Amino acid sequence: PPFHALEFLTGGQLESQSGLFSAPDGNLKFYVATDNLKSPSYRGLLPEDLFDIVSRHGLHFDHASDTGVLFYMMGALSQYGKLGMSCIGNSIDEAEALFSRTVQALDERTRSRGDGRGEVLPMLDRHLTME
Repeated sequence: PPFHALEFLTGGQLESQSGLFSAPDGNLKFYVATDNLKSPSYRGLLPEDLFDIVSRHGLHFDHASDTGVLFYMMGALSQYGKLGMSCIGNSIDEAEALFSRTVQALDERTRSRGDGRGEVLPMLDRHLTME
C-alpha cells in the first residue's frame, strides 16, 4: 500500500534500471511508511481529531510539491490506538522528518491522555534509492 499510495498521489513511476521513483516532472520521490504506528494514548482519537492535528501542523499531502503524509487504517485509531501512514518527501531526509514530525504531533496531542509516546512496530517500510 505505501508504494501504491506514492504512485497514486504523485502520478510517478519506478524507473526499472535505476530503482529510483520519480514524479512526472522528473523530481525524485522518497517515502517512509508504517502500517503499525501504535500507542495506547492514541485510543479515543477520532478521524476528525487526526485531520485537525494534520491541519494544525501542516502535515497534509500537498499536490503542488507532491509531499506530505497520507494516513490509512484510521478505523483502528479510536479503538486500538493504531494507524498506518506514508510520508512522502523530495529526499529521504524530508520523508523521515515528516514521519518524526507526525509522531511528535500525535504524541503532543495525546500526552495528557496516556504515556504520550508513539511506538512503531515492528518495522518501517523505507524506500531508499541508490546514489
